[in-house]
Amino acid sequence: MAKVLSARLDETVVDELERLSKRVGLSKKQLIEEAIRLRVARDRQGAAADVWAETCGAWRRRESPQRTIRRARETFEAAVTRHHRRATDA
Repeated sequence: MAKVLSARLDETVVDELERLSKRVGLSKKQLIEEAIRLRVARDRQGAAADVWAETCGAWRRRESPQRTIRRARETFEAAVTRHHRRATDA
């Protein structure tokens, strides 16, 4: 599924994109997708994309596990009960 992406680009970059698009016979969309894929491939070769290394430590928090659990429960309870009437409101 295609998604819409909005980005502010320098005018010279947009001009280059249009000229290259016409010269090579590809749409601007195809050129941008190809450029991104080439950059990702080059980055993977250099850094050996390791998802484990990128996410390692994501579980570390500054607060205690008990505090995290308490906040999660409070948030959940508030979400569940926010549209309920209190017994005194009826």
